[in-house]
Amino acid sequence: MALMRGFSKIDEEGKIAIPSNILRLLNLEKGQLVEIKVQGPNNGPYLIINKRKAGR
Repeated sequence: MALMRGFSKIDEEGKIAIPSNILRLLNLEKGQLVEIKVQGPNNGPYLIINKRKAGR
């Protein structure tokens, strides 16, 4: 998969919106459960968002 980028601001409630081009690519829908992980070194961590079918 090619690199796809999107930008979003954190709102007043601490929420972010996933850009529509990424939603379409990953076939994510409203109400979809996703897992969010932080990975990488302390000076350059990044987020990983995985589509999930059900909670643990």
